[in-house]
Amino acid sequence: MSASRPFLGWRIVGVAFMAQLLSLGLSFSAFGVFVVPLSEEFGASRAELGVGLAIVFLIMGVMGPPIGHWLDRGLVKTLMVTGSLLAGLGLMALSRATTLWQLGLIFCGTVGVGSALFGATPSMSLVANWFVRQRGLAMGIAVAGATVAALAVPPLAAYLIDAMGWRSALLILGGGSLLIGLPVFTTQTIARPELVGQAPDGDPVDEIQAATAPPAEIETGALVRDPRLWTLAVGFSLIFTSPILMTTALIPFGEDLGFSRLDAAWFFTAMGPFSLFGKVAFGAVADRMALRIAMWIVVLGNFCVWLLLYGDPDYTLFLGIGAFYGLAIGAVGPLNGLVMARCFGREAFGRASGLGGLAGLPLIALAPIVAGHLYDTTGSYHVVFLLQSGLLLLGGALVTCVRIPGAGQELR
Repeated sequence: MSASRPFLGWRIVGVAFMAQLLSLGLSFSAFGVFVVPLSEEFGASRAELGVGLAIVFLIMGVMGPPIGHWLDRGLVKTLMVTGSLLAGLGLMALSRATTLWQLGLIFCGTVGVGSALFGATPSMSLVANWFVRQRGLAMGIAVAGATVAALAVPPLAAYLIDAMGWRSALLILGGGSLLIGLPVFTTQTIARPELVGQAPDGDPVDEIQAATAPPAEIETGALVRDPRLWTLAVGFSLIFTSPILMTTALIPFGEDLGFSRLDAAWFFTAMGPFSLFGKVAFGAVADRMALRIAMWIVVLGNFCVWLLLYGDPDYTLFLGIGAFYGLAIGAVGPLNGLVMARCFGREAFGRASGLGGLAGLPLIALAPIVAGHLYDTTGSYHVVFLLQSGLLLLGGALVTCVRIPGAGQELR
């Protein structure tokens, strides 16, 4: 291809946006909506259902290093197409499950594996390869797909469950994801700008030198020995327990407050527009802003949300907290990607993300189990909310103690 062709990077951002939307929508965003009907159908406690989500996190964490290795070798298109197929077909297969063990096996073995192959790490790696100077903005737009999933999927799933039952809801969600995702990932995914004669951010490039992607400049052994990787992994994992617990506990918590399932799901709808704004705006600002300041804004905002929920709000305040949570959580995704890319560069972003995800795996995997156990023991989510507040402060302290290169200081 000619280097004079219009820059394709923003089209790639659209691919990453779609990957975030479908992977989060199929696996996590809708999970809380199905907790009550599945519990009634199979006689399972919320802690038992939380085990399934925890196993998915375990699978994603274990798969992180090999996925990162494949991403840094340019196999992102293969991963995304395969993952989309597995997740969509797996969700359709879930609609036919007749026992709890079948439900867990299909959800973990197909939906979980598929989501890992085309979800957060592959999509963010794709964007990291296509952008450097405008990476924060590009990542902010890409992770907005997760917000759209949180905005649209819970109310849609709740409506489908109420109208047709949980089995038909799963069948429709799985089939729809295949019809939407496969054409996009098959025809539009390009691993690196060098493969089509372009450079990151659309900068000028010598076409003769742009035929193939360059080899990795950071050895995997050096990544493993870098203490920054493990500190960032634990810190961000503690912060990411916030959206995980919100996704799994918020709707059941709303039902415990006396709201209907559909009314509780509107929390995420109230959150959506503000989260979209937070992701894009914080992403753009973070390209020029001290990342330590940005991180503490995010952490303290999330801290306030959990304390407000602890007060058992009425429905008006409940929706207001959803809007505020959108602003507070919106910046986490782009900031995570930007910090990892600044520290480890384009050539090692996939491996750094995969290894980091594995390191933080126990924390994230235990979150829904602990939350479900505490609820089953106390009959309330109050202790969970207080615990989450402390985890956020600890995570923010760990991330901000790492020395992060400034804008323009990483290797291209």
